[in-house]
Amino acid sequence: MQRRAASWFWGTGRLVWVAAVCLTAAAFGQPTPASHWWEGEPLRIIDVVSSFNQLDQRQPEAWAARKAGQHYNTEHLEIMTLIKGLDDQGFYFSSKAAGKQNEDYLRRYLPEAKKRGIRVMIYFNVHWYTREFGAKHRDWLQIKEDGSELGGVYTTGTDFCVNSPWREWVFQILRDLCAYPIDGIFYDGPIFFPETCYCRHCREKYRQLHQGELPSKKERRGRPAADLLSFQAASLADFLRDSRKIIKAANPEIAFYMNGGERGGNWATARLNRVLIAEQDLLGSEGGFIGGDLTRVPIWKPGVTARLLESQAAGKPRIIFSAAGHKPWTFSLLPAAELRLLYAGTVANAAGVWFGMWPYELEQPEMKALAEMNRFLAQNGTYYKDTRSEARVALVWSDTSANFYSGSDAQLLELDRVPQRSEVGNLNGEFSGFADALIRAQVPFDVLDDESLRTEKLGKYQAILLPNVACMSDEVAARLTEYARQGGGLVASFETSLYDETGNRRKELALGEALGVSCGSRIVGPKRWDFMKSRKSTFAVKGLDRELIPAPHYHLQVKAVRGETLLQFTRPLTGVYDGIPVLSEDPALVENRLGRGRVFYFAGDLGNGIHGFHLQEFYSLLANLVQELSPSPVALEKAPASVEAVLRSQQNGKRLLLHLINFTGEMTRPIRRVVPLQNVRVSVRTGGRTAEVKTLMHPQVLPVVREEAGRIRFVLPVLDEYEVIVIDGSD
Repeated sequence: MQRRAASWFWGTGRLVWVAAVCLTAAAFGQPTPASHWWEGEPLRIIDVVSSFNQLDQRQPEAWAARKAGQHYNTEHLEIMTLIKGLDDQGFYFSSKAAGKQNEDYLRRYLPEAKKRGIRVMIYFNVHWYTREFGAKHRDWLQIKEDGSELGGVYTTGTDFCVNSPWREWVFQILRDLCAYPIDGIFYDGPIFFPETCYCRHCREKYRQLHQGELPSKKERRGRPAADLLSFQAASLADFLRDSRKIIKAANPEIAFYMNGGERGGNWATARLNRVLIAEQDLLGSEGGFIGGDLTRVPIWKPGVTARLLESQAAGKPRIIFSAAGHKPWTFSLLPAAELRLLYAGTVANAAGVWFGMWPYELEQPEMKALAEMNRFLAQNGTYYKDTRSEARVALVWSDTSANFYSGSDAQLLELDRVPQRSEVGNLNGEFSGFADALIRAQVPFDVLDDESLRTEKLGKYQAILLPNVACMSDEVAARLTEYARQGGGLVASFETSLYDETGNRRKELALGEALGVSCGSRIVGPKRWDFMKSRKSTFAVKGLDRELIPAPHYHLQVKAVRGETLLQFTRPLTGVYDGIPVLSEDPALVENRLGRGRVFYFAGDLGNGIHGFHLQEFYSLLANLVQELSPSPVALEKAPASVEAVLRSQQNGKRLLLHLINFTGEMTRPIRRVVPLQNVRVSVRTGGRTAEVKTLMHPQVLPVVREEAGRIRFVLPVLDEYEVIVIDGSD
């Protein structure tokens, strides 16, 4: 039974819609709807890229039916032509801002979508305009630091500035769109660019706020750089705030959000999710856009992005955008197995799905995989609503380091714009290596950011991992030190806390007391064929039956002043066959006990070593430390490390939801076929009595054996790409 009773009329029709939804929910024993429609059932959003064609070519009835037939409940409708960018010639709705009057296709299409239970959110590109349109509105253009006009956006276009009069043109379009019974508006953008914006409007606004001139964007550290980033993020927030006022004045039930910041350096675009979320109803990010050599792209990218968005979204729904195509090939399609895995990683981590595709792709056989996942989510939506993470391990992604640290990756729209950066301490590699190790150890974990470390209650975590969180404020360092003193566990690497929150280097590590080391001024490396050696047999080297362990390429030279050295670097070899390595004086792994807590510090960039070489020794080292600090609540037998475990709960922990994602493919990417697993033995710490254990993808009730220490054990007969195990506790 689908929610088809929604009326697209105002007034009484809205009351009819609410009553119909409540009746449907009650019939299925589901919770009554949330205060807004986008907070109810998990969103299954489709965006068919129709903006490169004449938009009124398709019959509305058939077009809406094709989307509904694949079980999507929401869409981003492209209703403005985007050939080489946006202009005012291709609006297929009535607008005072239109330079050309076309057919009002939106008015024809909306009732057909509503009949089929599809919510319609309008896709509005606000960061890509044709050069010709830009030439007509030069005062709107983003300007580079050298005074030249921005060009080459997606090769063909340009972009306008949120502080220019262009905003009034956008606001008129919003008013015109909100006159229709639409359900939402999605902004693709707005953004700044690496060289922008130095237009006269930005300069004047900055002078008023800061009594000075705009700083150079070429310098990415220090207070001026931080002020510039803050100013640009605030400018985007101002634009969103004014947009939101117009939208909500027309109808509070029109959802509004944008394409948000990614897990990467957002210094160029100023898309800082923590700043912009206050002006949005949802938080979205392109966590499922994958391309190029997929052997170098983490298969867990959507799920980890969803974890980060959960920390940043202030309790609002999250959306992971995934492209059905293999980027950068526009007209391509990923195999069905890859599409199912993108989907599973997203929903397992409490985010809604968005899939973008081209019209012809709707008829391709791979789309059946998405339709099946949509149908599954529609039938089991109650198990995805109001869940919380049960992870007791947290991995930190530092936006601050990504924006101000020299070793960070830059998240930009065009790779040729990336400035020269250092490979030493690469943040993406360091974070990805740590994340990969946790996933392969089947440890449920959350992803926190800098603001989480500053404001959240950290005591719910038994271990917090800091993969080269190089830039850190004194306030955060003090909180982490106190967290350890009160019994928390820390694992940190490389230059963690060596720089302040604006990228200026300290003389000592701000976390020095917790880490138990003092740092020198030297980075050693690259050590391309060197080693580490254990000082004694400890838990850290459990399972490593060899004396010499490969070393990561770089390490910070430190001295253990309070902690105990567990691993030590050997002296650099002059060549790969330069004799037997001998110990140096440099610690590689230090354990420090602070109050009731334990802290482990890797002086090297261990995460980059995992990300680059996938050495089993590196995986084992990190997994051993995490297991020592926080034994996993989930244990799998007869399952390879390519199975991810995500543990969430409902009803204040009375119901556990164990999501298992099977990435076991055929030794290449993209994965064309996942190898099914048989009779996987699962042990879960429940902490109390268990009334029933059942599966959702292959529905069945599983026999349970109760173990000591509040754990249960059962056998999962089959695991394809994805399974959800519901563990209900007794009252």
